[in-house]
Amino acid sequence: MARQYEFRPAKAAQRRMIVDACRRLTAIASPDQYQYVGFGGLEFIDFVEFHRGLGIPQMTSIEHDTNMQHRLDFNKPYNSIRLLIGEARDQLPQIDWAKLAITWLDYTDVLTTDILRDVDYVVRSSQPGSVVLVTVNGAATDVPIPERLPNLRSKLGDLVTDGLEQTDMAGWGPTRVERGILQATAHAAGRQAHGLPFRQLFNFEYADDAKMLTWGGIVTSPALDRTIDTCRFDDLTFVRTRDDAFEINVPVLTEREIAYLETELVGASATALPKIKGVCSKDIRAFAQVYRWRVGVR
Repeated sequence: MARQYEFRPAKAAQRRMIVDACRRLTAIASPDQYQYVGFGGLEFIDFVEFHRGLGIPQMTSIEHDTNMQHRLDFNKPYNSIRLLIGEARDQLPQIDWAKLAITWLDYTDVLTTDILRDVDYVVRSSQPGSVVLVTVNGAATDVPIPERLPNLRSKLGDLVTDGLEQTDMAGWGPTRVERGILQATAHAAGRQAHGLPFRQLFNFEYADDAKMLTWGGIVTSPALDRTIDTCRFDDLTFVRTRDDAFEINVPVLTEREIAYLETELVGASATALPKIKGVCSKDIRAFAQVYRWRVGVR
């Protein structure tokens, strides 16, 4: 179930970054011509963000908890949201994939072969120019480090390479493994269905509680690939098209510190960031990366 963004500041910033990137889809089609497909939970906060930020009116929320339908219906922020109740793998075929889509498969579990099948289906089914995102638990922080590699292998089998060691499972290690498997799955689906590999745009790592990975990008084709270039996604500082991740770290600061930093950061160079006595420079650098997208800022 979704939780209020105030308690998940890194995820809140991430969503607003993705909405910002999707504004550049105008080279393909007006963003309000897209549909949004996601897992809204009881609060549908992502749906509000995508509607307010992009004007998308047609939205579908897939919810696996069959006991929540009445509450979900009541809490929908817009009447235009269509609810599909059941597992994603069963409900995704109910979507009209002839329409351009921004699809966010926002899971809380570690990556599994079931999730990979969903990703494969969505990339194959989506029209070129559609955006596909996947969120998974990137480190299984409730699993002790010695058990993380066996845990990943139990869920992904031979997709986890033999060369990995237990030492590779510390920190963001499992995230890097999952990202590589997601990329291979989406690339293959894009190439087979549309003639070109899926194009990565996002590789976010964040940890409001558990270490999480959000990976994704855009479905392309030989006819559309140059048009996608004109969207100039690479101009955005958080876009990642290679193996490196953009780690979202929202530091804990007072409102007075935040107000001062925002005043000073606009127009400041990355090499001349403002300073506050007692506040670590790494926290100021982290804030400088995300302040435009933090909760409470419009």
